[in-house]
Amino acid sequence: MKKNVLIARPHPFIVASMKPFLEEAGFGVSKLESLEEISAQGPHPAGAIISLALSSPISQSAQEVFARLRGASTRTPILFASMLPLEKIASTLDAIAKQTGFAANILGASSPSSTWGGLGKQETFLYLSKDDLDAPERRAILAQMARRHFQ
Repeated sequence: MKKNVLIARPHPFIVASMKPFLEEAGFGVSKLESLEEISAQGPHPAGAIISLALSSPISQSAQEVFARLRGASTRTPILFASMLPLEKIASTLDAIAKQTGFAANILGASSPSSTWGGLGKQETFLYLSKDDLDAPERRAILAQMARRHFQ
């Protein structure tokens, strides 16, 4: 049985690009239609994807969606995604973690494999950008990282 990954804050880029990426990596994918569905979810997903885009069919911010996910399950691994490269978004990810009371370990496609030991842990945020998915070598690395993060 495939492990399910939840697209918790969808955005057209996330649904169009991330869904095939996750399916190729061997995951089932579902997406939220409203934030209230988080508490109604059955078994906890193997992981969750949160778009950092300004707009989403889920009206709440990425920070609010993350807080709600953490309230439902502190152990669910999170992958954040946006159009921007990691260097431009790292401070936003740090702020999201600090609001919840911890320091984030942020990993992306350029992270050395020696740091991958943090994948799957609640304090680790895996990050990918649209450019990461469009570059075949980074896409392959991120598929390996996603498998480890959402084990």
